[in-house]
Amino acid sequence: MSSCTKLLVAAIDFGTTYSGYSFSFTHEHDSDPLKVRSNNWTAGSRSLVSLKTPTCVLFNKDKEFDSFGYEAEDKYSDLAEDEEHQDWFFFKRFKMSLFNKAVPLTESVTLKSLDGKEMPAIKVFSAAIKFLREHLLETLEKRATGVRETDIQWVLTVPAIWDDKAKAFMRRAAENAGIQEDQLLIALEPEAASLYCKHLPVERLQSDGGAQGFATFAKGSKYLVLDCGGGTVDITVHEVQPNLSLKELYKASGGAWGGTQVDEAYKQLLIKIVGAPIMMEFSRTHTADYVDMYREFETKKRAITGETKGKVTIKIPISLVETFEEDTGEEIKETIENTKFSGKIHWVGDKCRITAEVFKGLFEVAGSQIIAHVNDLLQKPEIKDTNNIIMVGGFSESPILQHMIKQSFPNMRVIIPPEAGLAVLKGAVLYGHKPATIASRIAKYTYGVATTMNFNPHIHPQEKKKKYGNLIKCVDIFSKHVEKGQTLNVGEVQSENTYTPVEENQTSMCFQIYTSTESNPAFVTDEGCEKVGQMEVDMPDTSGGCNRSVVCEMIFGGTELEVKATIQRTGKVTKAKFNFLKD
Repeated sequence: MSSCTKLLVAAIDFGTTYSGYSFSFTHEHDSDPLKVRSNNWTAGSRSLVSLKTPTCVLFNKDKEFDSFGYEAEDKYSDLAEDEEHQDWFFFKRFKMSLFNKAVPLTESVTLKSLDGKEMPAIKVFSAAIKFLREHLLETLEKRATGVRETDIQWVLTVPAIWDDKAKAFMRRAAENAGIQEDQLLIALEPEAASLYCKHLPVERLQSDGGAQGFATFAKGSKYLVLDCGGGTVDITVHEVQPNLSLKELYKASGGAWGGTQVDEAYKQLLIKIVGAPIMMEFSRTHTADYVDMYREFETKKRAITGETKGKVTIKIPISLVETFEEDTGEEIKETIENTKFSGKIHWVGDKCRITAEVFKGLFEVAGSQIIAHVNDLLQKPEIKDTNNIIMVGGFSESPILQHMIKQSFPNMRVIIPPEAGLAVLKGAVLYGHKPATIASRIAKYTYGVATTMNFNPHIHPQEKKKKYGNLIKCVDIFSKHVEKGQTLNVGEVQSENTYTPVEENQTSMCFQIYTSTESNPAFVTDEGCEKVGQMEVDMPDTSGGCNRSVVCEMIFGGTELEVKATIQRTGKVTKAKFNFLKD
């Protein structure tokens, strides 16, 4: 297996809700792969220490970066308290915008700040990554290690269910943040978590009840990685190969069922009591309290278990009650009595007591979607005999979600490793040291390029007929390179095609890349087909005229698509690349 040649591997986990970084030195990895260091973050407004910091970015009125994480959250709250925040740009939980299929993802796409002002998304993402990169470099400098930036192999994590455009966007943002193209690897989040668990000693992976050791990672064993983050839930299924590398058994899948859905359910519960206009006013006029309210809820989410009975007490800022009672002239207690929550929610001052059933109900939407999807996956013939579920990601640290999964899959062994929220981050470091540990993946789509061929009236539709000089061609042909469901061995060339320029002085060729949800599409205009970008091949030497065939080898097995182009006549490798972000 190929290994990292750098002095150090540093991974950035850019999450929907929280972000952080970890790193390890190559010599330490060789002796103890689990010796991975992470940073401790402190919330300025309280003595809260966490292993990740909120994914929040603050820009000043000139759209210049000001702060990130807890510092950005606290500063924006202070600005709002002094009513000086109107010209500032505050972004939080914006990662999911890359999963939004309604807006075509290009470099010019914009993001809306908390109060609706717009900025280019690439600038916001780049600023966040740059902050984490520089923070890590400062941490290394304090340790007086003498590490230069060229000594670092960087790894950036992305959900496995993201498409090529979103991955390309994250790579571009990282490069804009100062990370060199050839020093950056993209790691898929559930794969990274899988690698982390693979290295954990058996006793640290014991399931409930002190099970007698755990053989998940024996050769031939199969397991499902359930990576529940803030925004997305990502699922992969792996089989351990004879050489202990990992083979993907079924294409990565999942959806937007992360922990933020629970936060949204909590927000909607409060809105049902106080009303949307009051909640909007509260968030605007008491921003610091609004932020604190969700920090408090975050703590409760991790403390309440599936077995909790009676009532759960949550602190809610008194300013919300005061805003409600001043605006409506009603008492919050009487208002609750007139809702379906009468007898289930008791709210006095800054304390709200909610029955355990109502609190657990906040997890119902996200939890039921996860369970339904896992149930569906377990019916697939490709993953037959998989009886282990490994829960990782920040949302997996919720005892309520853990309880729901265990109850729903009584015949599966459910494993929650220690520090499940750091499994992705630490695994990304391990991936950076040995990317070849992932031996193969499954193609999520059918990939191809748009081509033409000589028109045949017996098989081609008339509307695809087009004249090029003296030639009659059929356009929009889907020239397939990889089929959905195909096993893609990492590092292997999956498709090799030869292309020839149509003009003698042509200095480049450009091919439109398409994906399809079908196995054998005929045309790129068929249902289920989507243009995802283009492949660009440089041909600067025009001395061969049209006799300059180029052999393009495409590698689909990595976390990103790769292409290698060779001029057939000279054997010279020429520059070729994919561009997924063109407007």
